[in-house]
Amino acid sequence: MLTKEQVETFREDGFLIVRGLLDGPRIDVMKARAHTIARGEADHVPEGQLQVEPGVVSGERDADDYANSLRKMSHVAFIDDVFRNHAKDVHILDCVEALLGPDLKLYQDQLFMKPPRIGSRQPYHQDQPLGFHVDPPDRMVTCWAALDEATIDNGCMWMLPGTHKNGWIEKERWQEYERLSVAGELPVERAVELRPGDCSFHHGHILHCSRPNRTDQRRWGYATHYVSAHCRYIGAKTSDALLVRGQSIAGCI
Repeated sequence: MLTKEQVETFREDGFLIVRGLLDGPRIDVMKARAHTIARGEADHVPEGQLQVEPGVVSGERDADDYANSLRKMSHVAFIDDVFRNHAKDVHILDCVEALLGPDLKLYQDQLFMKPPRIGSRQPYHQDQPLGFHVDPPDRMVTCWAALDEATIDNGCMWMLPGTHKNGWIEKERWQEYERLSVAGELPVERAVELRPGDCSFHHGHILHCSRPNRTDQRRWGYATHYVSAHCRYIGAKTSDALLVRGQSIAGCI
């Protein structure tokens, strides 16, 4: 479990870095499976769950091969045992439980791939308003696990500490923060540099971004988005949220 000081840091800043949470063998297994999927050698993962970099789609950028053209994979833990085992990792869930409580569900997962030289910027945004249909909306935490080294040069995440306390923020304000960041006029933003096995936990309402990758090194990071099983689901479609700890609650997600 996290210490009281770590929990307080998360409450205050909206994110927390836990160094060395995952060991090398676990990272190697995940990277090997990701390579298999990215090369199109995993029949159980539909192509529709793989997203190509927008610059490649538009013809403005070139990639060495298909695997190095990918921006992300989505919802793979729901159909792949390696990624599902990661989503249920006891060390990760201990941290999330310290922040959300004992009954937890996996709502979504994404492997952000940030390929060499063409990995695009992800503008400032909040995760929760982008398709996480739960009430109350603040009962969501993301674990972002570094599979590769994440540096300022290859496009690590950047956080705006404390912005989670404002709840939903209008998208016009997202765009203003983005404009200031690109112009180098946002001194409060904080880089989240990670080594393989490090994990960053962040609140669903914190404003964050990632910059382009202009290096010859990729930047793979796997995000698992957890919600409290005590939340109500308020989406239009049926939820396939996966119970990963504790119990499901009647009338809830």
